[in-house]
Amino acid sequence: MGLRAQRSGTIGVVVPDITIGFFAAIVRRIEMRAAYTDYQILLADSQEDPQWEQKRVAALINRHIEGLIVIPCRDDSPALSDLRSSKIPIILVDRVGQDNRFDSVSANNAEASREGTQHLISLGHRRITLLASDAGLRNIKERIEGYREALLSANLSKFEQIVMAGRNDVESAKRALEPILLKRHRASAIFAATEFMTLGALKLIWQIGLNLPKDISLLAFDDSEWLTALRPFISTVSQPADEFADEAWATLMTRLSKDRSPKLHSEVHCSLIPRESTVKYRP
Repeated sequence: MGLRAQRSGTIGVVVPDITIGFFAAIVRRIEMRAAYTDYQILLADSQEDPQWEQKRVAALINRHIEGLIVIPCRDDSPALSDLRSSKIPIILVDRVGQDNRFDSVSANNAEASREGTQHLISLGHRRITLLASDAGLRNIKERIEGYREALLSANLSKFEQIVMAGRNDVESAKRALEPILLKRHRASAIFAATEFMTLGALKLIWQIGLNLPKDISLLAFDDSEWLTALRPFISTVSQPADEFADEAWATLMTRLSKDRSPKLHSEVHCSLIPRESTVKYRP
C-alpha cells in the first residue's frame, strides 16, 4: 500500500498540435490503452512552440508523472535536453531526431515517400513538386530523401522541385506553393509531405481555379477522415496512428516494469492508398 501511494498513476503525453488528425488519433489510441490499466493520461499541446513545449514538459514532470510519450516540436527542442536529465521513462514518437538516448517509434519515411513518388511517376508524371514544411525535422528530411531517390531511379532528377513552407501550417503552404502553381509550365502533380501541406495545396488549387485531378494530381502524406469527405477523394501515404500508439505504449510499459535493456527503436511502416486525386498524366 505504501509503494502504491508513492505512485502518481499518471502518464504524460505531449503533442505539437492536437488539431492535426494524425496526432489526435495517436492520443485517442493511447487513452484507449490506458483505460485497460490503472494509469491516467495528462495531455499537453505544445502548439509547435519549443519554448511553450519546454514549459509544458516541466509542468508535467512537476506533477510527478511516471512516464512520458512525446512528439517533439523540433529535433533539437530544448525540452529534450531537460528530459535527458529526468529519471522517468521517455518515448519519442514520429519526430525522432538523431539522439539515440531515448526509446523511439518512427515511420519508414524515406521508403514511404519513395513509394508515393513512384506512384506518381507510374502515372506518367515527370514534373512532381514536393511541398514540405520544415527541413529541420528528421522525418521531413527523410521524406525529401525518398522523393529524390525515386526521381533519381527514374532518371527524372532534372525535374526535382522541392518547395519548403518553413512552417507546418496551411497559410505557409499556400504562400510557398502559389508562385509555383501560377507558372505556365507548372508541375502536373504535387506530393504534400504533411496534413497541413495537403490542406494548403488543396485550398490553393481551388482558389486559383485549377481542376483536381484533371489539371493537377495531389498526393498526401498522412491519412485523415476529411480526405474522403468531398470528391475527389485524396490519395495518400497513410501512417498507422494506432500502431504508433501501441508501440509507444508497449515500450513505455516495458520501461515502467524496470526493464533496463538497450534503447528500443521501433519503425512503423506506412502504406500507399491510391484514390481519385492522382490520375494518369494528360499533356
